[in-house]
Amino acid sequence: MMTISDTGTGMEPHVLARAFEPFFTTKEAGKGSGLGLSMVFGFAKQSNGHVKIHSQPGEGTTIKMYLPRAAQADKETTSSPSRSKLPRGSETILLVDDNELVRTYAATQLASLGYKLVPASNGQEALDTLREITDIDLLFTDIVMPGRLSGLNLAEEARTIRPNLPILFTSGYAENAQGDLGFGIHFLRKPYRPSELAVKVRLMLDGNA
Repeated sequence: MMTISDTGTGMEPHVLARAFEPFFTTKEAGKGSGLGLSMVFGFAKQSNGHVKIHSQPGEGTTIKMYLPRAAQADKETTSSPSRSKLPRGSETILLVDDNELVRTYAATQLASLGYKLVPASNGQEALDTLREITDIDLLFTDIVMPGRLSGLNLAEEARTIRPNLPILFTSGYAENAQGDLGFGIHFLRKPYRPSELAVKVRLMLDGNA
């Protein structure tokens, strides 16, 4: 179990009841996506766990995440591919994510496998990069981002510049995101393991995804 508490303003009952809903937020437009707690909830469910929230107006909020104990940690660790066995490459990847921690994590993992990374923090920055740099081999983008261009909007614009550019989407909030994107769209669900990222990127670049 992991517990996180704050001493903020707390939540009214009607807000607490909707806390895990994707895109629900009490913040002003542009100040928050309403995806933070829904991503936490999705991660817990994918891991066969659950999340509880206790909050009172004026008393702050406590969130408890319950995750199952790893029964065969040693066996699972040895069965996972070692970094030396992961597929590598030297291509250039345009990595787009508005979350700096996620962007840095993905860039670090891919750079360690030999790839050249061009990071962007939003759709417009990525689009400008595509116009300036002609040797981008893969667009790897988050779906939900602030500003005019979401990941899907970015992909549409990118296709007008580079019709054959491979595009890999990622997200962590939607339980059925892959189905919602439609047939033929390539998707990697967050949170992803380094091995999952390495394999999916290599398949995309080889045209085998």
